[in-house]
Amino acid sequence: MGTFGQDLQFALRMMRKNWGFTAAAVLCLMLGIGATTGIFTVVNAVLLRPLPYSHPEQLVRVYTEFPTFPNGGLPRFWTSAPEFFDLRRDTHSWASLDAWSTGGANLGGKTQPVRVTAALVTGGMLNTLGTAPISGRLISETDDVPGAAVVVDISYGIWRTVFGGDPNIVGRETRFDGKKCTIIGVMPKGFQFPPGESDPAKVWAAMQLDPVNPGNRGSHNYYLLGRLKPAVSAAAAQGELAALVQSYGEHRSPNTHSFSPKDHTLVSYPLQAEVVSSVRPALLVLLGAVAFVLLIASVNVANLLLARAEARRREIAIRGAMGAGLGRLARQFVTEGVLLALCGAILGLALAYAGVRLVQVTNAGGIPRADEIVMDLRVLVFTLGTSLVTGAIFGLAPLVPLLVSGISGSLKDAAGSTTAAGGAQLFRRALVVGELAMALVLLIGCGLMLRAFWKLQEVHTGMAADNVITMRVSLPSGTYTNDEKIAGFWARLEEHFAHIPGVQSAALAYGLPPLRSPNMNDTEIEGFVKREGGPIENVDFYQLVTKDYFATMGIRLMDGRLFDDRDAAGAPGSVIVNHTMAMTFWPGQSAVGRHVRPSGGGPKAAWSTVVGVVDDVKNGGLDRPAGTELYLPNRQAEHAVAPDMSIVMRAQSGNSAGLVGAVRERLNVMDSSLPLSDVRTMDDVLERAQARPRFLTLLLTLFSVTALAIATVGIYGVVSYSVARRTKEFGLRMVLGAQGGDVLGLVMKQGAAMVVIGLTAGLITAFALTRLMASLLFGVAPTDAATFASVTAVLTAVALAACYVPARRATRVDPMQTLRYE
Repeated sequence: MGTFGQDLQFALRMMRKNWGFTAAAVLCLMLGIGATTGIFTVVNAVLLRPLPYSHPEQLVRVYTEFPTFPNGGLPRFWTSAPEFFDLRRDTHSWASLDAWSTGGANLGGKTQPVRVTAALVTGGMLNTLGTAPISGRLISETDDVPGAAVVVDISYGIWRTVFGGDPNIVGRETRFDGKKCTIIGVMPKGFQFPPGESDPAKVWAAMQLDPVNPGNRGSHNYYLLGRLKPAVSAAAAQGELAALVQSYGEHRSPNTHSFSPKDHTLVSYPLQAEVVSSVRPALLVLLGAVAFVLLIASVNVANLLLARAEARRREIAIRGAMGAGLGRLARQFVTEGVLLALCGAILGLALAYAGVRLVQVTNAGGIPRADEIVMDLRVLVFTLGTSLVTGAIFGLAPLVPLLVSGISGSLKDAAGSTTAAGGAQLFRRALVVGELAMALVLLIGCGLMLRAFWKLQEVHTGMAADNVITMRVSLPSGTYTNDEKIAGFWARLEEHFAHIPGVQSAALAYGLPPLRSPNMNDTEIEGFVKREGGPIENVDFYQLVTKDYFATMGIRLMDGRLFDDRDAAGAPGSVIVNHTMAMTFWPGQSAVGRHVRPSGGGPKAAWSTVVGVVDDVKNGGLDRPAGTELYLPNRQAEHAVAPDMSIVMRAQSGNSAGLVGAVRERLNVMDSSLPLSDVRTMDDVLERAQARPRFLTLLLTLFSVTALAIATVGIYGVVSYSVARRTKEFGLRMVLGAQGGDVLGLVMKQGAAMVVIGLTAGLITAFALTRLMASLLFGVAPTDAATFASVTAVLTAVALAACYVPARRATRVDPMQTLRYE
């Protein structure tokens, strides 16, 4: 301990003595350690920390899949109620198997109704999770009986904001989707189910499925969650599902909707893996990127320590002469390095905390479990470990030249080309080569993301989003009890649009692009003949709209006509299809005049005529193909009446937000119990669809710029130090007749050699690593030649510019003053 205390005191004295060196080193480490800690904090909360449920490793998601569907099949699809009851009856791997679905609901508040995201769950679901409410009780099996009184559990946030934290909330009666209900429990703060949703459920109610009359086997509307029995593994449970599918397939009657190994299978995945599956690749890429930033920062600090060791060569030699061996010197260097790293870590923690709070508050990347992101003990241990390891490694850098010549070599004159000095310079150049290679890898990754994001901006959405505002109205099933009431309300609301000043056009729509869940509805096509590898009679998206929807959204008519007053209730059925659907079912022909029978009308329903073809609209995401889409006129869709509709309005001027107040006024006149929710401009809707790639691109750009700056400083420092060491040599050359251009070329040749070697190593590494980014790139290959070439050219220019500045200084050496000094 006494020796360590001496080393620590000496390290502190050296830091105080060299404030410029200390500040530069700590700043580099602060950036590297801070960025690494921040990203690890997110990775720890999202990927590593178990879900906050009882024995979360036993929780498994169960899906049905349709592998033979066109365009890659339907993976991770919902199940139907009859299928759920079959699995409950026939499987033995689960201690419990429950279903849920999510959607919007109107909840009666303390003063006025609010629109909330609600989850309908089977009776055992919340008990399966093992989370106790802070007051009241959970929904139970007795609440899940068809016809039972409606009860709800509410979130902590709803209890505080909507009900003012009422201590007597349990047992309070309110209305849920227009039906009388009783609040039976309040969930703990931070509780979420389903987990990882961008718009988490805030109210939970019993689903009340009827096992005697569960509905259509082909109506897939439910997600399943199973808890494995203690002795059963996830692999064993999946094996049982596969065997069950095989058994069902062997006993399936022809043309029936049932499980089969070929075209209707069952799969299961751990719940935690499913929650983070969409964001895992992006977070791992970010973690790799900040690791490069930390390495580059550490290399730069190692170079700084090497430069300082050069100035301390005589001191080191004297200590060696007094009996200090390499081990003793190594301990001193490590102490200095670790002390610098710990200072950088303290500042880095503050930087990481600020960055994490920004991510958590904005959640710009749509990161699941963002509210669980905290700097816990694991993060602090990670930061401490990172600091100790990096401090020890770069702290030993000054020892490398001593291993070549021994300590006694340091006594030679610094002005001579000693072995020690030469070894140190060679090692510093090797470190800079590594810096450049890592910086190039990071910059190429950033360049690929920038190109992919740029291509995403150029995607043709099929809409004109300017001056369009959207909002949602939902009719509670307890009040609007039949299709006639629902259709009547929408008809009256549509009439009100004409009386709102400042509106250019307005419409109602069932689904709002560009992020909609697919409908995948079976649709009969007149004259359709199935062929091997061809389409099937199924449409990806159904869209229920009023007649002015296309004008309001700026969707281009390509053939035929749009909906108008001819498409009223009682008139012959009319539909409009998108370009993809027309090309899928009537390639090389006009779709106008063709006939389809939409899902839900029954086999005896009348055919509907295709009256128009419109441009494709992105529905499943901006980075996905448009898919087939069928538009139905709202007033004709007796079999597809929707209780939830989006209002879309195009303003005559730029102030689309000013229309919201007028809509609220008219909605209050029609039904004051209806809340207006999800008020957003269409531009904002499209921006949110790009949130995750924008977030990833922004962070990668920030890390890349930081790495470029550090690497540039590194190569500048090495060349500048080399020039300072060779001042006498340059003076002698110029006395003997060398021109400034000769000296400039000599220095630039040395710098260019480092640049070429570093860039070559970086290109090889990037070519191997960027393939890991393939799933994050849209429209760009991970080995895109244009990106590789342009980024390499930029880094080459910056690196050579960093070499040129000290090289230019070398040409200004006064040879006579140099010789006189010598």
